[in-house]
Amino acid sequence: MKSMLPQDPILSLSEALSFEENYFRGNEDLQWQVMTKAGEGVADAALRDMRELRTIPHRPRILALVGKGHNGADALIAVRRFLRTIPTASAVVWQWTPKDECKPFTQRAFEELIEFASKRLLILPVVNGMDPAEIEHNLDEVCKERGFDLLIDGLLGMQMRRGLKSPLMEWIELLNHSNKISVRVSVDLPTGLCASINDEIKPFRADFTYCTGIVKEPVIDNSNQPWVGRLRYLDLGFFENAPNDASCSVEKVLRSSALPLLRKLRPVNSDKRSFGHLLVIAGSRDMGGAALMCVRGALRAGVGLLTCGVPESLHPSFVANCPEAMWIPLPETPNGGLALEGLGKIKQFLDRADALVVGPGIGEEEESHAVIRETCKLFPKSLLMDADALRPEIVSKLKNYAQIIITPHGGELDRLSGYGQTEEFIASFPGVILQKGPHSKVISNGSVLHLFSGSSLLARGGSGDLLSGIIGSLMARGKWSLADCAALGALWHGRAAEALSRQHGQEAVTTTQVLDYLSFALRNDF
Repeated sequence: MKSMLPQDPILSLSEALSFEENYFRGNEDLQWQVMTKAGEGVADAALRDMRELRTIPHRPRILALVGKGHNGADALIAVRRFLRTIPTASAVVWQWTPKDECKPFTQRAFEELIEFASKRLLILPVVNGMDPAEIEHNLDEVCKERGFDLLIDGLLGMQMRRGLKSPLMEWIELLNHSNKISVRVSVDLPTGLCASINDEIKPFRADFTYCTGIVKEPVIDNSNQPWVGRLRYLDLGFFENAPNDASCSVEKVLRSSALPLLRKLRPVNSDKRSFGHLLVIAGSRDMGGAALMCVRGALRAGVGLLTCGVPESLHPSFVANCPEAMWIPLPETPNGGLALEGLGKIKQFLDRADALVVGPGIGEEEESHAVIRETCKLFPKSLLMDADALRPEIVSKLKNYAQIIITPHGGELDRLSGYGQTEEFIASFPGVILQKGPHSKVISNGSVLHLFSGSSLLARGGSGDLLSGIIGSLMARGKWSLADCAALGALWHGRAAEALSRQHGQEAVTTTQVLDYLSFALRNDF
C-alpha cells in the first residue's frame, strides 16, 4: 500500500542552496514573503515550546543574535512577531556586524523592527572586533535586572563552512554556559554546526532548532543532537508543487499536516466492528502495567474491539481496572510469565483479530518468548512487536515480514542486530522499523521518514507501551499501510506529549497522562 502521508525531502546543504536558487529565481518579493513566513513561524513555535519549561512570564525578554545573512533576517522578523503577539515583551538585539554591512533583506527586517517597536528594543554594540572580556561585560550589564526568557540564534546559516574563530567562538561559549538564558532556539542550523566539532570548538547549543522550509542533513546526524536539541519542521510549502523532488529523496520528514488525516467524523452507519479488532498478548506478574498501558493506549486511540491475553493472576484486577477491553486469563509459569500451555487458548482468538500486538511487559523467561514466537508464526495479518518480543530468537523465526512492524529503541535494536551491526540489520530487515529515540524514524523499503514531534517528557517508562497500543489501534482499522500506521501513531503520541508538557511541564507528570492529551492533539492545530 502506497504511503498517503505528506512528506518532504531532507537535503544536503548544497542541494538546499540549489533548490532555493531555482525556487526563487531572483524574485525578491517572493523571497521576502517566504522569509516573513519563516520568521513568524519561528516566533510562534518558540512561544509554544517555551511553555515546556515554564509559563510565559508577564514581561518576557528576548535576546536575538543577528548575523549579516538571511538567518539574521529570520531572527529579526521572529522578534517583531513575538513583540506583536505579547505587547508587554521586550527585546535585545546583539549583532555580529553593523546593520549597513548586512544583506538587504536583513537590513529591511532591522528597519521594520525598529519602526514597530523601538521603545521596547535595545540594540547592543557590534560584537565583531570585541575582546572576550568586553563581550562578557555587555552580557552582564544587559542581564543586571533579569535574564532572558528566550534566545534566538540567527547568526550563521548553511553557508557557514569554516570553524568558529575568536571572538565568535568565545561569544558562543559564553551564551552556551550562561545561566541567565532560559530557552535557546536556532533558525535552521545552530551557529557553528557545519564546522568541525571537537573539544575546543563547539557550536551554539540549542534547546530547539526550527527547520524553516527545508530540513538540512546536518540536523539529523545523531552526533549533532546535543547541539540541535529538539527539532521542529516549519513547512513553508516549498515542495507542495514538486512531488518528484520529494519522492526521489531517501531521507524525508513528515509534515505536521499528516495528523488531520485521523480527524474524521465516524460514519453514521458504523459500529464497533467498523474500527477493527485488536488482539494484545502482553504482561507478566512483575510487569503487568506494561500490558495495561498498551491496552489503554489502543482504547484511547479509538479501536473498536480489543482483546488482551495476560497471565491469569492479573486478570481480576485488570477487568476491574479497564472493563472496556475483553481480558483473557492465560496460564502462567511459576515466575508469573506466559506459559506454553496457554498457546491453545490464544489460538482461539487469532481468527477474530484484525491486528496483533505482542511484547509489552512479557519479561525475560524463555517460555514466555516461545509463546510469543509461536503466536506470531500463526498470525497471518498485521503484527506489531515491541519490548521483550524484540529478540533475535523470536524475530528471526518469522516469515511474513511484509506484515510486521518492530518498534525498538536503541538498546533493543542493538540486541536484535547482535550488537555492533545495527546498520546492517536495518538495511536487511524486510518489514517496517519504527526506530524510537529523541527523534523517531520509520524505516521501510529503503526509505527513512523522520518524525520531529514529541517532547523529552516521554523519557519515562511506559511511553513505548502507550505507543504500541496507539499504533495497534490504527493497524486494526486497515485503512493505512503499516509504515503509515507507525508514522501516524508516533506523530499523534508525540503531539499529545507536546500538549501535556506545555500545560504541565516536563517534570511533574506521569506517563499515562499523555493519553489525556490525545484528544487535544487530534482536535487542534498547533
